[in-house]
Amino acid sequence: MRYTRLTASHSSPYSGGTVHAYLLHGAVPTLVDAPTGDPAFLDQLAEALEAAGDGPLAQVIVTHAHPDHIDGAVAVHARWPEAVFRKRAPLPEGDGIEWQVIEKEPMIPAGDGPLWVLHTPGHAPDHSCVFDIHDGVLVGGDLAINGSTVTILAEYGGSLRAYLKTLRAVLELQPRVILPAHGEPILQPASLLRGYLSHRLTREQQVLECLAAGIDTADAIVERLYAATADALKPAARQNVLAHLHKLVEDGRVTEAGDHWHLRSA
Repeated sequence: MRYTRLTASHSSPYSGGTVHAYLLHGAVPTLVDAPTGDPAFLDQLAEALEAAGDGPLAQVIVTHAHPDHIDGAVAVHARWPEAVFRKRAPLPEGDGIEWQVIEKEPMIPAGDGPLWVLHTPGHAPDHSCVFDIHDGVLVGGDLAINGSTVTILAEYGGSLRAYLKTLRAVLELQPRVILPAHGEPILQPASLLRGYLSHRLTREQQVLECLAAGIDTADAIVERLYAATADALKPAARQNVLAHLHKLVEDGRVTEAGDHWHLRSA
């Protein structure tokens, strides 16, 4: 896979201030994610296309519909109106883009050749990754972040159960490198993803221990488990705690009563 990483600023509270998109070079020049319509980003994209001798942008694949991945779609479409725009879940009409809905897990011509668009739900229900099976490069969106964990946005369709299944499925693919939307390339994906699985299992046990001690609201669990975390990051921590609680309900181990959560009696 030949690619150029494009970096944009974004004010989304979960973006960390910046987000990466990836221009895949080749016969079908393809942009993975469109984080902003800022002119500086569009110029950066145009310069990368010209430097590679790609010709005009042919395709945009959006990994998921969170703002820091799709906010620039309208502006990119305005500049390259002939490009095909692809997204896994249908979007509301009215943005002027004729989205092509990605179904199942197709091989799509992109960059140098056909790439596998995987359904990787968890962080978001519509999350996708783009995988080059020949060289093991996975364009990962928000699947993983180098040096950090990923927020499971429980109140916005995120699912910890789905995320754990996704992590195991990606491990089986044995990617050589993951290109994330935030942070630096992940050069040891297996180690990071296994660490994620271990971390989530440890956190689940901690949530269960909180409930056993009578700490029975998401906010109270956040204060217990994330006491040393900066206040600005606690909304993300709350989403993760809720994701754990929702999974425990699905597992039949916890019941929900309004804002309170309780261990299910044996």
